[in-house]
Amino acid sequence: MKIQSSSTAPSIDTTAATGGTARSEGRKTAAAAPASGASRDAGTVRIDPRASLLAAAEASLENVNAVDSARVEEIKRAIAEGRFEVDSRRVAERLVGSVRDLILTRGN
Repeated sequence: MKIQSSSTAPSIDTTAATGGTARSEGRKTAAAAPASGASRDAGTVRIDPRASLLAAAEASLENVNAVDSARVEEIKRAIAEGRFEVDSRRVAERLVGSVRDLILTRGN
């Protein structure tokens, strides 16, 4: 069903009902005003000195490779050639060490 505008319908002035432009301008002013309790010096930003230490650490880590590509390729070749061996004792010792570390850190 289509609603059509008719010229015989009474005209309603919505400016008075909604407050017109004065109301919309009032909203803009209220939105631009700082919240109660806000500092007068709202344009000042203070950065914790530790932030520069974090930025320096991040910059130094950008050049560090998380993966040793040469070592990965070496292991891939050894697996493909059948000469890669797993030392189960070494794996078990490291696994137990990791679990021990986790238990100790969670206990504190």
